[in-house]
Amino acid sequence: MVGERTPTLRRRELAARLRALRHASGKTIEEVARELLCSPTKISRIETGRRGAVLRDVRDLCRLYDVSPAEQEHLMALARESKERAWWQGYDIDASYRTLIGLESAATAISDYQPNVVPGLLQTPDYARALIRGAGERRTEQEIEEKVTLRISRQRILDRPEPPYVSFIIDESATRRLVGGREVMVRQLDALLAACERPQIGLQVLDFEAGAHPGLPGSFGIAEIEESPASSIVFVEGHQGDFYLEGSADLKRYRRIFDQLRSIALSPKSSVEFITAVRDQIRASEPR
Repeated sequence: MVGERTPTLRRRELAARLRALRHASGKTIEEVARELLCSPTKISRIETGRRGAVLRDVRDLCRLYDVSPAEQEHLMALARESKERAWWQGYDIDASYRTLIGLESAATAISDYQPNVVPGLLQTPDYARALIRGAGERRTEQEIEEKVTLRISRQRILDRPEPPYVSFIIDESATRRLVGGREVMVRQLDALLAACERPQIGLQVLDFEAGAHPGLPGSFGIAEIEESPASSIVFVEGHQGDFYLEGSADLKRYRRIFDQLRSIALSPKSSVEFITAVRDQIRASEPR
């Protein structure tokens, strides 16, 4: 299984290769910056993929690292492809969210833990709309609809001929919080049950009886990226913004946490029964 070769992935491949070449040359970021008459911050951002490298940057770095003509051409091609326009770049979104969508599109497998809300890849339009409205930010109706469209468009990765395998763990609170009201929530839970029937989706509920667990600090996801020098990556969400971790120690830690959560969550079969029961309870409590 191979994920999409997105501009995000190309930028990360280029960053990883340039970082490896600098290490092989024995040069520090500061030394490279002095050679190229730029700031160390620029080199650091290029090597972490937070800033795209223009062709001149790549050419100058190749000269500095004394790479072969074939390697230079490969790196130049990556730089050009990293500038290609992806479908989500037509939306007014911040760089962090843009990166998340690019990573999801490139992933062959995704692990997603959400303690408070239904994961974005499984949200219905009405649920997403209510969630965006409830975020407390002042937005026009057009802005809200654009965000809903973007969120639903992210879900197209699940309909690819070779979709990624996605493991979802959601907390019980995400199934009971009446986002958008009872009718909206019933339809959202119906959508979760339908998702459970798809072979590339695994969904488990972490019920309240699980007690204290390592996922209490907040939501996170892991995008597993194969067939690429750019490693898999952890994305962590928070009020101060999203951030990304790709060190081997971080990946090992979050994979271990996800495995722990999976081991204490309800089984997929029991999760379906649980969601069905919650849906029926909400439906029964609707005013007549």
